[in-house]
Amino acid sequence: MTHAPASNPRSRRPAPPITATQLRAVILLAPLLLMPAGRATAQYSLVSPSGQELRVSQESLVQLDDTTRALRKNLEEDPRVLYYTAFGDPLSAEPDGAAYPWAAVEVITDSTAAVVTPGNLREADRAYANYAVLRMEAVRSDLDVSCDSVFALEERAVSGFVDGWLVSRTLYGGPPYPPLDELAFARQAGHLAGLMAARSDRQLGGCLAVWTERHPDRLDGYERWRRVEFLGEPADTSPSRADPRRR
Repeated sequence: MTHAPASNPRSRRPAPPITATQLRAVILLAPLLLMPAGRATAQYSLVSPSGQELRVSQESLVQLDDTTRALRKNLEEDPRVLYYTAFGDPLSAEPDGAAYPWAAVEVITDSTAAVVTPGNLREADRAYANYAVLRMEAVRSDLDVSCDSVFALEERAVSGFVDGWLVSRTLYGGPPYPPLDELAFARQAGHLAGLMAARSDRQLGGCLAVWTERHPDRLDGYERWRRVEFLGEPADTSPSRADPRRR
């Protein structure tokens, strides 16, 4: 009887350790391994009070997660930045304006910020950090003091918050909170600016009144969209504020 030659233990190199990045990729892609053939692209979704779905592919969410991590790293490691983070009081079930990023985040200077995440939305701390970093960048880069510039920079910061909120709600299992879910639906529908104006984004300062005066149709468009599309209420046939017959 012949025996197979024993392997030489010195010739077998140990497998390299799994890096944190590789481990995260495995965790994020694990659901794909459990999906039947023909469903290679996982979809995550938010549902509005009217029953509409906002769907985001897993590939997009992984990209948003990477961006969110990079912004958080910027907040924590930029030597120019002094920041404070905490968890505040939980919000009630009733919509509360304190949850909006412009209310929960106080950007004092271009390198100083305080971030207070509502206590029952802890998974969303990454969304508030996104907003803080982008808001400080806006202060640094806002050489043009026109209201159009102020509004565009703030809309970019709020959009960054939406990216972090989507990641928090889907990849990390954060609970729904309708006012913040609405931000995501409004952005998809092209009404994020109208929502910011209607909810009195304090970062806009005096430009809020200027923008509202210049764009009454966009504010009315947002309010109609919210009532009919987001909340699912009957369409209102009364004339809008933009209708000259009301003036």
